[in-house]
Amino acid sequence: MHEDRGTSIAIVVVVVVFLAAMPFLIPTLIWIALSVYAIVKGAGSAPEDADPAAVILTIVGIVTVLSVLIAGAVALLGRAMTPKKRRRGGELATAG
Repeated sequence: MHEDRGTSIAIVVVVVVFLAAMPFLIPTLIWIALSVYAIVKGAGSAPEDADPAAVILTIVGIVTVLSVLIAGAVALLGRAMTPKKRRRGGELATAG
């Protein structure tokens, strides 16, 4: 049962580092995305007011992408812990 200890520790380290970085990562990404949105909106011929739906969808998109990234990382690391499938019946190939 100890063969997956290293993989388990790697998953815990990845999750803890990611969750510790989230309070800094989410506001930074939101600020960058909204800054780019403001620059594009200012350069274009769009109306003056920001679209609330675009702002909310930007924030939801950032949080969704970060959630999928951590889930994907855990899935990839956890795949190594899944036991390999074995054949049923125990058929032995004999050279005849």
